[in-house]
Amino acid sequence: MRRLILVFLALAFAFVAQKTRAQGGPPMITDDPGTPGNGHWENNLAIAFEHRSNEWSIDTPQIDLNYGWGDHIQLNLQTAPTILKRSDHGAVGGLGGTELAVKWRFLDEERSGLDMSTYPRVSFNIFQSSVRRGLSDDGTRFRLPLEIAKKFGRLELNPEVGALLTTVGRSEWLYGIVVGTELTKTTSVMAELHGTSRTNFTRDVLVVNVGWRHKLNEHCIWIASLGHEVRAPADESLALIGYCGVQLLY
Repeated sequence: MRRLILVFLALAFAFVAQKTRAQGGPPMITDDPGTPGNGHWENNLAIAFEHRSNEWSIDTPQIDLNYGWGDHIQLNLQTAPTILKRSDHGAVGGLGGTELAVKWRFLDEERSGLDMSTYPRVSFNIFQSSVRRGLSDDGTRFRLPLEIAKKFGRLELNPEVGALLTTVGRSEWLYGIVVGTELTKTTSVMAELHGTSRTNFTRDVLVVNVGWRHKLNEHCIWIASLGHEVRAPADESLALIGYCGVQLLY
């Protein structure tokens, strides 16, 4: 665990000598303060999976639609048809959880020295059968995060911190940090630490994640990531997570 964190920090410091930009948002878990711009769309279509011992959960596809309402507001809708396969029964499928969100970037680095936004999100189930079949979590969940992007010379860090509130079960904290670098004019890579913990700092989960973006043309970017949990509650196995898709800009 400690060795993985040290490797992540070493990568971050290695990026100082290279040109970087904010790297949160798909395919990473941590979000950044960026918005699409007035009247522009930024839509992400991907296959995402989570694999634990004796279980696969696959979103096919994961749909993430974003619209810029002015230069500082982003409207977001996310949902996904989900397939769940456990070793003790056959595959089941249906619609997973659905999310609605609004991002407001209230500070710009050009004027204030850093970018900062808040990104309230509500997650709910359109079909309760999805909960009974294990495709989504029960109840309504509210995510109240704060995102920051700040340049330090050629290095730009993108941390996020916030609260996860739920009508069923215990509420949690969320936190994450992403750093990235452009390898070429069309390709960039990212590294991420992302975690959640109950508000009493128990049952914490920590993910180490790496990702990349490759610009195919002016309107299409290939985005992908692969990560692994390095810490999870004792009654859960560590998960392997992955994401591969395209970002469409217009």
